[in-house]
This record gives sequence, structure tokens and C-alpha cells, in this order.
Amino acid sequence: MTLIRYARWLAAGLLAGAAYLGLTAPAQAIPLFARQTGHNCAACHISYPELTAYGREFKLNGYTFGEAQPIPLAFAMMGEYDTMPGVKSGAGASSAGLNHAQFVQYSVFFGGRITDNLGVFGQMSGSGAGMPGTNSFTPTVDNTEARYVHRFTNSGSLEPEAVLGVYVNNDYTMQDVWNTVPAWRFPWFPYSNYPSPLVGPGIPGTFLDNFSAPGATVGIGTYLWWHKTIYAEFALRRNANGALSEFNWGNGANPGGLINNAATTTATGTQGSGEAVDNYAPYYRLAYSHDWGYNSFEAGLFGTDARTCNITVDGNNNAVGSSTCSTGATPTAFNYYRDIGVDSQYQYNKGEPWVYSASGSYIIEHSNQIANGFGDSTLKEFNVRGTAYYNRQYGLTVGWTDFTGQSSGGAYTFNDATGAPVASSGNPATTYWTLEANYLPMQDLRFSLMYQAFTKLDGYTSGIPGYAGNTNPSDFNRLTGAIWWVF
Repeated sequence: MTLIRYARWLAAGLLAGAAYLGLTAPAQAIPLFARQTGHNCAACHISYPELTAYGREFKLNGYTFGEAQPIPLAFAMMGEYDTMPGVKSGAGASSAGLNHAQFVQYSVFFGGRITDNLGVFGQMSGSGAGMPGTNSFTPTVDNTEARYVHRFTNSGSLEPEAVLGVYVNNDYTMQDVWNTVPAWRFPWFPYSNYPSPLVGPGIPGTFLDNFSAPGATVGIGTYLWWHKTIYAEFALRRNANGALSEFNWGNGANPGGLINNAATTTATGTQGSGEAVDNYAPYYRLAYSHDWGYNSFEAGLFGTDARTCNITVDGNNNAVGSSTCSTGATPTAFNYYRDIGVDSQYQYNKGEPWVYSASGSYIIEHSNQIANGFGDSTLKEFNVRGTAYYNRQYGLTVGWTDFTGQSSGGAYTFNDATGAPVASSGNPATTYWTLEANYLPMQDLRFSLMYQAFTKLDGYTSGIPGYAGNTNPSDFNRLTGAIWWVF
């Protein structure tokens, strides 16, 4: 029955795409930044959201290239269907929707060039259609940032010697341009709830993984890009409630943009309880990049040192009751995270017939989650992937992800089908492969099929507890079909 439903869903998407191709003129299908610059989508992207050398230059120059548009808008529709064929009935798996789910999202993009030095990337999104907690299509603030840049140019030179920029945004790592940090890292799908598989056991995530989410924080940062080679960045970030709640506007299902949020409905409206970044957390980034011919290479360092606390906020993102995010709170009221990562990316972008891209990152996290009731923990995350596209139309990406580490206080648990913890080994060891195939009948319409295969899950290679008839990591292998349409 699941495969039949999936086939019907995919067929409907294909029909919608065919109708779009037949009824829409090519000039009307170019998104906002392409209209602004006069270049097609392939100039900025290997395939959205991965940026090319020109795409990185456009973003680091504050989205200001080209001419400001009279109607600075673009739209996107995304749909996906997820299934875990190996998850069997029992232990609440079917009733919790663990073995299949569907997801639909729309987005409105706005902004672009405002002045020669000021630009905006704005996004509002709504989602629903089957995913737990996302059944309302009410628009919310998604990835959004503004940049102001100043270019230092020698007399007679057409290229700036350096670009100095300032940004403010609502996603921990969305300002990055190399597609190696959590906000823009492969896999591009599923949009619904990566990195955790549907509802059930969940997989580990570093602080940067968890807090690289729209509306979770607000940050102001500055960066210097020197000779298109050396990039240095520093930012300060804090939680997006109170006076900064507009950066998480409309997110009533998750007020405050809290991580590990548990939303409840009260007589006065929706309240959420979870972790929020306390005070101001520093984020830093240093990278070396080099472009030659059709090739580009980058190697870099990034990291953060953050403190979080557990608070409750209402539907207007204001703290209610007692909050440990306050002056004078004792150290036991906080969780402490230190993430340090290294990354690298290579691209060959001749255009036709082949383009190639590869990237990898390694993050080491040391944490002491006192407020959560856990002790010292270490989490190591390694991601690597390779991508090839033929004629910008047929794409294949293979990725590998590996988590290792340990916890003295059981910070890493395995959940049953309802999300309740059933085991606490303190072992986050998780390994999985991701294979994604893409077909683009035109640059702004993409069909994706992704398969994730687990060889280790939360420390278990077999004998997984909490699921009747599901005892191996491979039982949680995941198949996702997705459509992306932007215009």
C-alpha cells in the first residue's frame, strides 16, 4: 500500500511538472536573483543550493550585483514523501507515523539588491500535509538576512582588492558560501526533518547541527574577503525571543525557535519549552579559497562556544514563568557547548557536459549539559560527499556520515516509536550512506530520489530496543521522493 501511495504521489508531481513546462514561458521561470543579474540559475548554482564561484561572489557582495527588480519576489514549492519500508507494525510504530510521512512546503523569496552596498535574502515559508507538528500552512520567517558591504578598490582596477561586509540573520550558519556547514550541507532533501529519521529513534547532532535552524538564533557578524582568497568572519548570536522575536515571526508551533522544543497548548495559547542560546555566543570562520580555470578549492576552519538554558516561551516568543536565562543564574542552570570544525570543498564547473563537486567537514564537540541532567560528552561528526551532473540535467550524489563519541551522563539515547527514550548507552555511534539521484527537465524544476542506508544507529549494530520486529539499523533505512519547483 505504501509503494502504491508513493507512486501516485510521484505521478501527480510529474503531471504538475509537465503542466508547468507546457504552460510557462522560459522568461517567466527565472527566479529573483537570476532576473536581477541577467544570468541563468546555473551561473550561481551547481544545483540549488550549492553555489558556484560566481554564486559565492554574488552572496559575499551582499546580493547587490545587477539591477534592483520592480517586483523583488520569487516563489518555490517543495513536496516530499518519506518511507521506511523496513519498519514493521508494533510498538506504536504505525500509529506514530514512523514508517511513512508526506511533507509539502511553499516559500516566498524577497529582497535582492536594495542599494549599491545593501542587499537582502528574505524567505517566508509555510508547511504541512502530514508531518507531525507541521500541519498548518501559516507563513513563518524562514532563512533571512541582510548584508551591507564596502569594497576596497585600487585606482584603475575593475576588481575590488577586498570586500568588507556586515550581516544580520536568523540562522547560525546560513551566511556561509561553501556548502560544508550545517545550514546548506548535503543532503539538500529532505526539508522536513533532516537529520533525524522521521519520528522515531533519532540520530545525534552537534550544537551547530541543532541550532542551524531558521529562527533559533539571531546573529550580527562581520567578514573580510581579501583578493577572493582569504575569508575571515566573526559573529555574535543569541536566542530569537523577546525583542528579537520578529526573526522567528509566525512560528507558533515552535515559539522562541527553541531546540528540543516541547510545545503545549494552554488557556493563554501555545507555549514551548526547550533550549535557548543564553547571552551572546561567538561564531568564527576562517577559509582559504582559490579559483583557477574551471576549478575552485576551499579549506577552512569554523566553530562556536555557546551556553544554553532551558526556558518556556509563549506564542509571542516572550519568556513566561521562571527563566534560567537571567543575570545571576547559577552555573548548574546551563548547558555548555564548544564546537570546532574543519572543512574543504572542490568544484570543476566547465558547464557541459559534466560538472563535479566534492566536500567534507569534521566537527568535534565537547559539551557539559548540566541543565539537561547530563555530564561531560564528546561528539565527533564526519561528513563527506561527491556530486556529478551531466548537462546540468542528470545528477548523482553519494554521501557518507559518521558520528562517534561518548557521554558520561547518557546524553545520547535511543527512542521508541513515540519518541520516548528506551535506552541510554551514552554511545552516539551512528553511520549511514546517502544516495541521491536528481533529474532537472529545466533549471528551476527538480525531481529527487534519495535513499539513506544505516549501518550503525545510536551505538547499536543489532538488538535495537523498543520496536517489535525491528532490531537492526538497516530496518530504519529511508527512501525519500521530492520535488522542487521555483519560479
